[in-house]
Amino acid sequence: MIEPVKLPYYRDPASLPSALPTATEIENATATLPSNRDPRYNGRIVIVREYVVKVGTRVMENEGNVLLFIEQHLSIPAPRLQAMYRSNGKLHIVMQLMPGNDLRTLWPKLSEDDKASVTRQLRQMVDEMRSLSSPGFFGSTSRGPLLHRFFLSPDNDPRITGPFDTEKNLNAALALRSHQNWAYNDRRGWISEFFDRNLAHSLRNHPSTFTHSDLHPQNVLVNEATTGGGKDQKELIVSAIVDWETAGWYPSYWEYAACFVDFQWCDDWPEKFEAAVNSYPLEAAMLKIIRQDLDF
Repeated sequence: MIEPVKLPYYRDPASLPSALPTATEIENATATLPSNRDPRYNGRIVIVREYVVKVGTRVMENEGNVLLFIEQHLSIPAPRLQAMYRSNGKLHIVMQLMPGNDLRTLWPKLSEDDKASVTRQLRQMVDEMRSLSSPGFFGSTSRGPLLHRFFLSPDNDPRITGPFDTEKNLNAALALRSHQNWAYNDRRGWISEFFDRNLAHSLRNHPSTFTHSDLHPQNVLVNEATTGGGKDQKELIVSAIVDWETAGWYPSYWEYAACFVDFQWCDDWPEKFEAAVNSYPLEAAMLKIIRQDLDF
């Protein structure tokens, strides 16, 4: 666990590649990165020189805290946090611009050998993340709330957001979120009662593990590198894992299951993903039911 960074945070200027982006540069930036977020997100992800800047009223400090956590505890490639501050009611997260193209765009064109290589590299990175000792709770790296959408609460009810000392309490949060959704529509939550009866013994005995929680191909960057050997052979290198805003300490099944619930089953990515992370098909099936209830 680390203490959340105090804002404003600025890295030592001597370690920066150039001066931080100015407010004018950020406002006028035309190079943007795509986002899958709800339009109500009210934010932008822009490129300014050597920097990526996330800015908006709903941008979360958790991503900056996680990037500092990774820098201190892991060697996996992730953007370096260069600054984090609030201005005009918006949080600004200034990060290192990482090289490469997103795996979602490239995946259909890759050979089986390239897919196998990328999968092996992801496995090594996930294994390194799993090598961190469990802190004994489920929550953010600073022991704050879990920020995955399944734990969102309009009134920040800690029974739903966490952090949680036990997996039983985490399961109870998912059931309570369901109850509140149905109550909002003035209907009895029959499926909520199913969760009450079954989550405790369906989802249990999972230690908390450091988890990205959104490890979809669009958040994996790959770059082509020369392997040498006198033949100038090329191979794909995983150059970065990005978009850590909902990362934290989740049950060990969460990395797989949280992606499983959004699989489109239109290619072989779900199959290859099973080689990159430990698969938990039964837990994933239960989480799929929860997603259908909470998101629809």
